[in-house]
Amino acid sequence: MLIIPAEHPLDWQKPPVVTLLLILLNVLIYFAYQGGDQAREAHAVQVYLDGGLLNRERALFLPAFAERHALDADAQRAVSAMRRSDLAKLVLYDLHFEHTLQHNSAYLADPAWQAARQQAQAARDRISSMRFGFIPAKFSLEGLFGAMFLHGDFGHLAGNMLFLFIFGFALEIALGRWLYLGLYLLSGVASHLLWWLMDPVWISGVGASGAISGLMGMYLGLYGLRRINFFYWLGPLFGYFRAPALWILPVWLGKELYGVLLADDNVNYYAHLGGLGAGFLAVWLPRLGGALKVDEAYLSKQDPDAPFQREVAALDALISSFALDQAAARGLDLLNRHPARLALLQRLYPIAKSRQDSALMSALLKQLFALPEQQAAHALLQRVADDARESPMTVLRHPAVQLHLLQRLLRGNDALRALAPWRQLAAAAQRPKAMPALTLQLAKQLGQRRDAQSLAELAQFLRQHYPDAEQSQQIGLIQQQALR
Repeated sequence: MLIIPAEHPLDWQKPPVVTLLLILLNVLIYFAYQGGDQAREAHAVQVYLDGGLLNRERALFLPAFAERHALDADAQRAVSAMRRSDLAKLVLYDLHFEHTLQHNSAYLADPAWQAARQQAQAARDRISSMRFGFIPAKFSLEGLFGAMFLHGDFGHLAGNMLFLFIFGFALEIALGRWLYLGLYLLSGVASHLLWWLMDPVWISGVGASGAISGLMGMYLGLYGLRRINFFYWLGPLFGYFRAPALWILPVWLGKELYGVLLADDNVNYYAHLGGLGAGFLAVWLPRLGGALKVDEAYLSKQDPDAPFQREVAALDALISSFALDQAAARGLDLLNRHPARLALLQRLYPIAKSRQDSALMSALLKQLFALPEQQAAHALLQRVADDARESPMTVLRHPAVQLHLLQRLLRGNDALRALAPWRQLAAAAQRPKAMPALTLQLAKQLGQRRDAQSLAELAQFLRQHYPDAEQSQQIGLIQQQALR
């Protein structure tokens, strides 16, 4: 049975950075650190065998192991017939037997046995699951936090990372990155604590599933009784349904309780319950009290650009009704509240030009020149450049504006239109320091068009005003190439 939320598509405009980093961290730990476990395990088994421990402990281990696991006669014979290395590994990983051995009178009376055992245990404890796994009967802070970043095998890792991504990307946006990370870690710790309280066994547990169960609980606590989409897979049946989020909580809890009471597998259902409950309560209770601030617009699937679109529509209404005075008055406020929005600049430019509104035009041009390179922005730049040739507005003929126009038109490879602002700057009393370099850049583009007349004009300007500049020499080569 599988029931997971399918409420939000992945929005790469708001990438789940923390979720992706958590996935990367788990993957790196698995391959870079846990990848050495096979060698560590082989070394620990060899130390155990070299210390003669199997010969000492075999007679104690076999009956104790058979009794704890209720093995029948055939199973007992199979365990007894195991290869020495396999049996040694079984003994080394049996922490319950190790604990019992610490109270054995023969063991306590034999210092050599104790020394050999301690050496083998030290080698075994370098294995990731023994060093950082959580052992309820042997509580440790390393295991409490470290276990949620370890995995038993690749399938375990892949499954957990898939669910981490499914739940994490939406929760990270809704809760905010740091709160999301804190609650993720809290859920992982809570999952281990419940296992420690309810079933303090001598078993090492690893995996992020407790923390990920916490994400599942957070998801339900976040939406509460709001109806959301779920994907279900029940054997041959699969599809989507819509239901209040909280209705799924008893289903998920029931599945884990069934596992605790009746399942016979290696899944840590206590950890799942602890994480699920902790994640749900950590979000649901503060939401009830209004203490948790979340991105309600994201949860409600509101278009984040909707307020801007409404203001643009209101501006369009003023323009269409020829209320240009009101449109111009609103323009500066809109530019301040919605900077660098091309759609707004395109609407306000004709108003600023027709009304010769210098304040509005100055604010508009400042934002236009700051826009990244794009085709639509370049079209507006071309329009400004054409208007600046004969416009009575002094702001359009200002040298700073002409310099920006020249630079942006050159980046857009619009050499013919760039000639006008270049001529304005060339005739100015104070020319920009970059004038030789800009002139040469313009010459290169005009050379590609084989515009000999314009090239001659640029060459004459450089030789007259910058005779010692390197560009004055280079432009001659451009002229020669253009005339071939």
